[in-house]
Parts: sequence; C-alpha cells; structure tokens
Amino acid sequence: MIRFVPFAAAAMLALAAPAAASAAPAPVQAAATPGVSIEAVRAWLTSKGGEVSAINRQDGETWISINDDPLSWMIFFYGCQADVCEDIQYAASFSNPTITQAMINDWNRDHRFLKAYFIPAADGRDSTGVVQYDVLMQGGDVEQLTDHTALWLDLVAAFGATVGYFAAPE
Repeated sequence: MIRFVPFAAAAMLALAAPAAASAAPAPVQAAATPGVSIEAVRAWLTSKGGEVSAINRQDGETWISINDDPLSWMIFFYGCQADVCEDIQYAASFSNPTITQAMINDWNRDHRFLKAYFIPAADGRDSTGVVQYDVLMQGGDVEQLTDHTALWLDLVAAFGATVGYFAAPE
C-alpha cells in the first residue's frame, strides 16, 4: 500500500500535465498609455478662471503654477512622453511662524487624500507646511480632473485654515 501512494500521485500528475499544457494563460494585452497633455491641462485650468503660468522645467521636473486668488498652487507632471503625462501631483505650501509639526501630524491623522509634511523654520524663514495630492490619469480626457480639482481646492483651503494661513471659516 505504501508503494501505491507515490504511483497514484505520479499518475495524477501525468494526467494533469497535458491538460495544463493545453490551457496556456491568455497573453497580457498592453493598454494604451493613459495620460493628459500638459498644454491641455493649462488650457483647461485657464478656462476655469485660473491664472496659469507657462510650463516650467528644471532638474527633471515639469510643472505649472496656478494663481487662483487667494490660493497659489502647482501641478507637477510625471511619467511624461512628448508632454503627455500618466500622473500629476497638486502641491501647495504655506508658511507662517505658527505652523508646527503637531499641526501637520494632526492633519495627516484626521484627513484623507492630501498628504502633508513639515519644514521647520530656518535661516530667518517661517515654518512651512507642504500639502500634496496625487492623481493617476485614466485616459486622455482632461475633464477627468474636474472632481480632483474640486476636491483639491476644498481641502487645500481647509489645510490653509488649519495651519493658520487663512482665517478659519465661522
């Protein structure tokens, strides 16, 4: 009986091998690279009333600045080929003497979507809170930024109030 178990296992493997060989996995199909054009993002933001800078490039980074009074913020572009980019990052920084690391930690604990980090005061400059929001593009239509931008604007204003840059809403 002891010899039957290895024989039975070998027979099962032999029978299963042809079935496994005939059911080869389907090839993975490469999806079209999603992405939005930097210029399309600039034009879209301008059409929404933002004052948008020219495209900036420095040290491998590509970004635009947006003045949306009273907010000023930036969008960084990543995974770009021929100025069509797979993902973007909204970013803003707020400086004043009352920003603390505890404020930033509390923000990160209590809020989703925007991540923040603290830069301590140095060289006569105030402490700074930097906040960022990453977005992966799902195709080439710039309108996909509508909800992301609305969320960004709401939360970045709340962050600014949290760190004492703006007056807290009453």
